[in-house]
Amino acid sequence: MADPGPDPESESESVFPREVGLFADSYSEKSRFCFCGHVLNITQNFGSRLGVAARVWDAALSLCNYFESQNVDFRGKKVIELGAGTGIVGILAALQGLSLHRCARRRECTAAREMWMLRSLRVFLVVRTGSHPAGSLLRQSPQPRHTFHAGPCLSASTSSKELLMKLRRKTGYSFVNCKKALETCGENLEQAEIWLHKQAQKEGWSKAAKLQGRKTKEGLIGLLQEGNTTVLVEVNCETDFVSRNLKFQQLVQQVALGTMMHCQNLKDQLSTYSKGFLNSSELSVLPAGPDREGSLQDHLALAIGKLGENMTLKRAAWVKVPSGFYVGSYVHGVMQSPSLHNLLLGKYGALVICETSEQNANLEELGRRLGQHVVGMAPLSVGSLDDEPGGEAETKMLSQPYLLDPSITLGQYVQPQGVSVVDFVRFECGEGEEAAETE
Repeated sequence: MADPGPDPESESESVFPREVGLFADSYSEKSRFCFCGHVLNITQNFGSRLGVAARVWDAALSLCNYFESQNVDFRGKKVIELGAGTGIVGILAALQGLSLHRCARRRECTAAREMWMLRSLRVFLVVRTGSHPAGSLLRQSPQPRHTFHAGPCLSASTSSKELLMKLRRKTGYSFVNCKKALETCGENLEQAEIWLHKQAQKEGWSKAAKLQGRKTKEGLIGLLQEGNTTVLVEVNCETDFVSRNLKFQQLVQQVALGTMMHCQNLKDQLSTYSKGFLNSSELSVLPAGPDREGSLQDHLALAIGKLGENMTLKRAAWVKVPSGFYVGSYVHGVMQSPSLHNLLLGKYGALVICETSEQNANLEELGRRLGQHVVGMAPLSVGSLDDEPGGEAETKMLSQPYLLDPSITLGQYVQPQGVSVVDFVRFECGEGEEAAETE
């Protein structure tokens, strides 16, 4: 017989179950509950898509305990249960009402049956031995046939689930893998988190290698501004669906923070503005930023492992300006999340570097409008105020028709504002992918 090969789950190289995948989002667990003399076997499904609809609620268990402690009588009552997960309260109420309804008749039948059995036993003992009076047997305290309890095992189960939920919320990994981490680390939350990150990174690298080469036409532009430094980054993925995922957006934030830290660490004396670019290879080796371990490439692998799509760190640009300069910025289709702080996200982004000799209260709005023009008109160079006005095909920025008022050129709009446009940067998400495919 041919060797079927090693079991995927037992291989040391693949800690996470392969058939479930790194980002499997649900698992099932059979639970046993004992209330009012009834044993309830319920399968619970834990998963992000199911929410709390397929779980036994702690409040429901408390109510069931109350039914038991107060011996609540449901005979002749109508009970409506609304929104209680698996419906354990309704199930118990139905069973308890049914058992109470039959209780009186059952007691009569049981008493008659027990008397008949005792009489038979007495006759049998007297005939068999002649020396064991049945009274001695009757004086023994009868032991209950069943002992029901929900306390200790229930609290232990609840404790494990609380740890599982806490680890899931803290790390964002799937329920399956959080459960495996807690089992591996003996329910130690900190060790489980460390174990998860290590294994996920290992799996992420493996998945990144498999997905390498798949086209990444979608993604996001990220804009981050701190003091006199502004960065623009582009991170790509395969689908727009993933680009809207918070985990992908957090990756873009990490790339922006890593680029910002790189730029701020450059020791240069600025007499004029400074501008630089980083390609994919240069971005990959940058540290991930403050309070984060590893490189940006490590965090890219983690994101690929979690979301299951190929992703690339495409490029970044940074600008630092001294006093007397200003960086206007604009992101088109802006998305902003409270958890992402000052990061702006969109499909297009632009930085416009202006020189100004006086304080202008409207610099922020002016910079935004200049950025809008760069995104919409896609100039190739700044040009000069002395250049002749051009049409829509003009590539010199100052000679182009102003996007918001085509009756004048951008130069004619800027000149009265007391600023001079000296440079710009424009990013368009997925730019160059089609040309690369054609080649």
